[in-house]
Amino acid sequence: MDTIQPPPRPFRTDIAGLRAIAVTAVVLYHFGIPGVHGGFSGVDIFFVISGFLMTGIITKGIDRGTFSVLEFYLARARRIIPALVALCTVLMIGGWFLLIPYDYAKLGGHVASSIGFVSNLQYWREPGYFNTQSQENWLLHTWSLSVEWQFYLIFPIFMVILRKLFSASMTRWLLIAVALVSLVISIYVSPRWSAAAFYTPPTRAWELLAGGLVFLFPISLSNTVRRVLEIGGITLLAVSIFTLSAADVWPGSLALLPVVGTVLMLLAANQRSPVTGTRLSQSLGNASYSIYLWHWPIAVYLKYYHMVVTPGLLAAAIGLAVALGYVSYHLIERPTRNMGIGMPRLQALSGYATVGACVLALSLSILLKHGYEERASDAVNLASQEASDKNPLSDKCAILRGVQSPKCVFGDPGAKVSVIVLGDSHADATVSSVVAAAGAGKGTLFLGYMGCLSVPDIKLQGTTASNQCGQFMHNQMEALKTEYPGVPIVVTNRTSVYVMGHNEQADTWTGPMGYFGQPSAFNDAYKKEFTRHYVAGICELSAHRPVYITAPIPEIGVDVPSTLARTLFRTGVAPDLDLKRQDYDQRNAFARSVIDTAAKECGAVVLDPTDYLCNGDTCNTVVDGRPLYFDDNHLSEFGNKELVPMYRQIWATTDSADR
Repeated sequence: MDTIQPPPRPFRTDIAGLRAIAVTAVVLYHFGIPGVHGGFSGVDIFFVISGFLMTGIITKGIDRGTFSVLEFYLARARRIIPALVALCTVLMIGGWFLLIPYDYAKLGGHVASSIGFVSNLQYWREPGYFNTQSQENWLLHTWSLSVEWQFYLIFPIFMVILRKLFSASMTRWLLIAVALVSLVISIYVSPRWSAAAFYTPPTRAWELLAGGLVFLFPISLSNTVRRVLEIGGITLLAVSIFTLSAADVWPGSLALLPVVGTVLMLLAANQRSPVTGTRLSQSLGNASYSIYLWHWPIAVYLKYYHMVVTPGLLAAAIGLAVALGYVSYHLIERPTRNMGIGMPRLQALSGYATVGACVLALSLSILLKHGYEERASDAVNLASQEASDKNPLSDKCAILRGVQSPKCVFGDPGAKVSVIVLGDSHADATVSSVVAAAGAGKGTLFLGYMGCLSVPDIKLQGTTASNQCGQFMHNQMEALKTEYPGVPIVVTNRTSVYVMGHNEQADTWTGPMGYFGQPSAFNDAYKKEFTRHYVAGICELSAHRPVYITAPIPEIGVDVPSTLARTLFRTGVAPDLDLKRQDYDQRNAFARSVIDTAAKECGAVVLDPTDYLCNGDTCNTVVDGRPLYFDDNHLSEFGNKELVPMYRQIWATTDSADR
């Protein structure tokens, strides 16, 4: 009989140790421990281990003629579902008392997608994994469980089919081919569509298959070779954990570091390793799944209430996360591993499905009831709802990648374009105020690219080679040389972020595609080149039409609606979130100087939003209890209407010129 029969091995202590490395890396990374910049690669270690173990279970079952797809699913359900259900239930109960309705409704949606093992697909459509907004998603970490579950659903059926159609030897080579295709897809997609690459199975399958191939190609090695492989594996894991960062393209080719490192460790199979074989490693490895489940909500709690993280608080938070993981492991995970054994398989699976359905029903009720708004005051609900008061056409009209614009025209259907808005997310957040200023019968053409300065061919600090921002702006400006002649254009950017970095409190985000780099990178040479390109771009536009530049909109640095609503919900007292004018002036001094230079040399007009958003020594964030921003720096659809009088100057100027 043509079978795959690796030599039998005892319990793999090295695998438990690898799990310990993986969960330690992830936990330390999520709690922001200095130096562990690539701790997110611990998930990739988990993927390889899962692929190795699942391939072994499936292959041995097929060779023995005892493999059952339903039994495989049931075993995975026993392993994963009870602890996950417990976590989701605790979060929903705790959320009733801790979360404002807007956040509670989001939690309900995230629980539903996590229990349904499709959270990776939901988060694909939300802000990226490394985005600061995602740091307040209580179940963000379940994306990896969803990827694994989707793999578990498909892989055993795929293996059964292959073994029916092909020999064991051919099956091996076909799996190598599939893994290579997945790797190529991952390398191609990662720099172009980062969210899809991060969250979807086609770009992650090669990592799981890499572990499977270790099982399918058993080799005999001398002790010396095993030691060399282990050292090489540990070295690669250390490099990935301590040298990678959120700014790197991921997974892509860089994921080979933790994947190959894990493969080498699995091949070494050192059962007495001083790294993976210690009692601590074995203990952490055994409880790694539960620790992984519970650590992230603890980290989110710190961020949710904007706690000042001291070393003592950090140590306590990590200790609590590990302790809760051990409680979950001993009280839930271990006792339920044999649940349903002896029962008919379909009956046991239906039991797990019923439990999941109950949690799903509860989560959907939270979502559909908008987080049970009656739990909070009208002031809290008014503040929190502003977080969703965004441009409803943003997803359609403001692109994230590519070099061509959808060229959305806002205003009355069929209206002639009377103004053009060009810019980044700040343009997207204010375009409706331009539309309102234009009035009835006038169209507004929007050319928006998120995170992209309105300068042709510019290479922004920190961008990857595949970033298409500069080419996009080049294409728009070339087209505007002949299209819509004489129509005025409004250029709106979050200009200071491109020369100063982010100003969000405790912000560690460098962007899903590494747009902006760190403040230390914005040296004098970069700023000089920035100024030259910016002025040239504005002058190029001014050669064909009137140009209006929106001066920097105040960036508050804290999420206005959530901070206001959460503080009101917790204390009943509204915090003072207004920005000091001197802080605005200090942050935007260089950007204003560049804009003023461009206006002077190119004949453009500067429109100053501080005349409408600031009073005396402060810039406003709230009007009559309603936030002007939907986050920490973008005006909401309510807030941007404060700028309508400012944009009316465009037509006052052009109408005067016509007369």
